[in-house]
Amino acid sequence: MKYKIYIILWFLCFLYLRPYAQKVGDTLPIWEKGYMYIHHINTGCGECAYIIFPDGTTMLVDAGENNADSPRHVPPKPNDNKAPGEWIVDYIKNMMPARHKGLDYALITHFHSDHMGGVLKSKNASGRYYDTGMITVAENLPVGKLVDRGFPDYDFLVNKEDKMLKNYFNFLHFTKCKIKLEKFKPGADNQFKLLYDSVSYDGKFKVQNLYANGWLWTGKGDEIRYLFPDFGQLQKYDIPKENTLSCALKISYGNFTYYTGGDVTGYPKPGRASFHDVETQMAPVIGSIEVCCVDHHGYSDATNDLFVSTLSPRVFIIQASDALHPDHSTLERMLSKQLYKGKRDVFTTNLHDAAKIVIGKNVKKMKSRKGHIVIRVLPDGEQYYIYILDDSNTKRKIKRIYGPYVCKNGLDHNI
Repeated sequence: MKYKIYIILWFLCFLYLRPYAQKVGDTLPIWEKGYMYIHHINTGCGECAYIIFPDGTTMLVDAGENNADSPRHVPPKPNDNKAPGEWIVDYIKNMMPARHKGLDYALITHFHSDHMGGVLKSKNASGRYYDTGMITVAENLPVGKLVDRGFPDYDFLVNKEDKMLKNYFNFLHFTKCKIKLEKFKPGADNQFKLLYDSVSYDGKFKVQNLYANGWLWTGKGDEIRYLFPDFGQLQKYDIPKENTLSCALKISYGNFTYYTGGDVTGYPKPGRASFHDVETQMAPVIGSIEVCCVDHHGYSDATNDLFVSTLSPRVFIIQASDALHPDHSTLERMLSKQLYKGKRDVFTTNLHDAAKIVIGKNVKKMKSRKGHIVIRVLPDGEQYYIYILDDSNTKRKIKRIYGPYVCKNGLDHNI
């Protein structure tokens, strides 16, 4: 009788441990209900994060496609046989939940090519617009709702003469794709919501819109406040630029928290006023988090001291593609035990050879410097793993596994 009990207990333990038993060389476990996946897709040409919520709702944050011919940029991944947007589509089709055919949500954080795609003559050029970046994604995958910072009139600090934006406007006008368009709403916590099973995760999951276009959530209800002065009182040089207008949000699942904010700035350029420092004003309403997707790829004008110390993340993720990603001083801030004492791991999708030389010995302190970075949050959001996937081919085998990380924060934890 005891023998049978031991067999049953062993079998139950095996069933419990099986989802966590992946090893290097395996494929990533398929998504199952209750898990949340955040895939940082590395094309070498910009930012892109594919997120699967715990009920199977899907969201894409950016789909960058910049000019990879510059010696400042890393080579395209896995190669240049397809355009970056096409590789993003290929990745999503390989990783999407069963029975899904597209994306529920897509967000363009701001209008720069390494986040939305530029006017590149990709293989899918049409008569009225070029398929590039997010356009390529929307042309090849059904998108339920597309959100950007400018819809519907694109009148707030949008350069309508920019060739990239003209291409985007032509797509919105001429496409036959059925897409609902919305403007990003700072302060809202229901613009990106669970679509397939909200009941099971009531009070456990939330996407909180934090900031865009100078409007910042106060941390109370859906209340927002405006950070910028009257533009009539400013010189042209001091008018906010595209990065400073980026959409930022925080995703919470149980005790797991994740921040992403496009290219939001934390250090004004020389001669610019302090209001360009959005990070310092935003940090208190974000609070302490688990994972921070680093602002502006780790460039020198973002991820400032107060931002790092307030968020005190267990994990930093850098979506890098340029020789200036990350800046050596930015990496020093991320690693600094003077800013906060807790443990932290730094991962980056790429590290340019020139960046390695400038960064020096701190390169060895980075956990990973090449590959797709996937966060796999376990049911109830108490623990998570980080997988590094091979970006050199479409097999995308696991190269490294980190974790389990035990979450420290609550759903509405703020400082």
